[in-house]
Amino acid sequence: MTTTLKLSSHSNIYTLKLIVQNLSIPLEKDSDDFNRVQLANKLSLNSEEFVIIKILSKELILKDTSRFFYKMSYAVEVADTYENSFGFNTHVEPVHYFTPASLNSKPIITGFGPAGMFAALRLVDYGLKPLIFERGKRVEERIADVNTFIKTAVLNTESNIQFGEGGAGTFSDGKLFSRRDNNTSYVNEVLKKFVQFGAPKEIEYVSKPHLGTDVLRKIVINIREYLLSRGCEIFYSSKVTDFILNSDNEIAGAIVNNQREYLSKHLFLATGNSARDTFKLLHKKGVNIQAKPITVGVRIEHPADVINIMRYGKKYFGHKKLPAAAYSLNYTDRTLQRGVYTFCMCPGGEIINASSSEGHLTVNGMSYSSRAGQFSNGAIVATVKLDDYKNNHPLAGILFQEKIEKKGFIAGGKTFKAPAENLFNFLDKTNNNEPGPSSYKMGLIQTELKELLPTFIINQLKNAFHKWELSYPLFIDERAILVGFETRTSSLVKILRTEKFESSNIIGLYPIGEGSGYTGGITSAAADGLKAVDAAIIKKK
Repeated sequence: MTTTLKLSSHSNIYTLKLIVQNLSIPLEKDSDDFNRVQLANKLSLNSEEFVIIKILSKELILKDTSRFFYKMSYAVEVADTYENSFGFNTHVEPVHYFTPASLNSKPIITGFGPAGMFAALRLVDYGLKPLIFERGKRVEERIADVNTFIKTAVLNTESNIQFGEGGAGTFSDGKLFSRRDNNTSYVNEVLKKFVQFGAPKEIEYVSKPHLGTDVLRKIVINIREYLLSRGCEIFYSSKVTDFILNSDNEIAGAIVNNQREYLSKHLFLATGNSARDTFKLLHKKGVNIQAKPITVGVRIEHPADVINIMRYGKKYFGHKKLPAAAYSLNYTDRTLQRGVYTFCMCPGGEIINASSSEGHLTVNGMSYSSRAGQFSNGAIVATVKLDDYKNNHPLAGILFQEKIEKKGFIAGGKTFKAPAENLFNFLDKTNNNEPGPSSYKMGLIQTELKELLPTFIINQLKNAFHKWELSYPLFIDERAILVGFETRTSSLVKILRTEKFESSNIIGLYPIGEGSGYTGGITSAAADGLKAVDAAIIKKK
């Protein structure tokens, strides 16, 4: 891959590209015409003397409830005679060219979530046609299996919220922001590819973009059809049950469904963070793995209007330009070196059953692109350290996670109903433990969470709520409920790899995405897939 700078012109005259940053646009006045006037004022030009290339960023600032505004940045073109007296940065648009590459065998991808999909897209960029193995089903069939599970409580352990085409993120809020630097070229490229396959253009510049599960499902299908049209082979209901290694600790292929053997010297492992059976297999095969700290907690659910009034205040509550409100809260106990934070917040969304194993229960959040649901929910999770596992085994986190999920399943009556507690009861503010209405479709069972979660998690959750009550009193609402348990926030292991994304001790094995232990979320997992393929191609050269 090479990168060049693309020269551009306007009206046959070469022009200067500039970045105009930190333009404040009142929420009420946000429009193309108004924003153009503000740009003209900033540049000290007339409106017709510049061309808007693109919006670079758009972030809604909510700090002052009496005045909401967007902080925006633009890339513009001006005549090359323009005197850049204000010191604006110049803007360049990189263009990537991929020269055909060859590997000494057809690459294999295991797992067809964000990391696997984007690894496949990158391999196609280089003119390669990978074999892709997905343990679950196509997204259309997967949706049907999930709906059947919700109605009957009969779980398909290979086709559910966790496993299947598109990965776990397909049944989520579809958040595309990354905890890493959002300005990296790989993150930008991921967003561009999402737009290419059906996402709205605005995800390239809005702060904390989301797609919604309905839009994500369409994008997944579009990516699948594109890859098939480019000669890729995708196998569904095809779980990699063994890895073939040669005597030099090199990957030699994979065995699928305990039957068929596929040979390759390049295997991109994109299993997702819930593939506990694959983690056990990797350990058995001698792949270098370390246990990893995780977070465990609950889902908190409020009526959506409670969060809207908390975030928007009376002035902007119900404003037509504002979607269902989101929040992000955190708490740190510096004495104990533990923390609690909110995660995967789903405004106007629903709580869903994310179980993938019989006899285990875990929950997650999901919302549609409209975010128009009656409730808003988010994970509230507490730090779990390696010492909390009481075991030094690389897979100790699995036992810790499974123990909590088993308790949740039993507390829910062994029917995938979820244990739940009124927030006020949890905080000893009332003796009424009626959970109240919820978006969770499989039913709730009244319980006391202190009987099910480790004491150190309960204590940290309570400390966080008491702290947040001081800053966000509306968050501590008598209608809020806690639903258990949120256990799948990240991978339980780190599959050790080099700076070139290759396993530290197995040549040709590339652990990528959330299951590798190096990323979290759709965008960072997808970017990981791109980077790993680039690294493999460079190594080959």
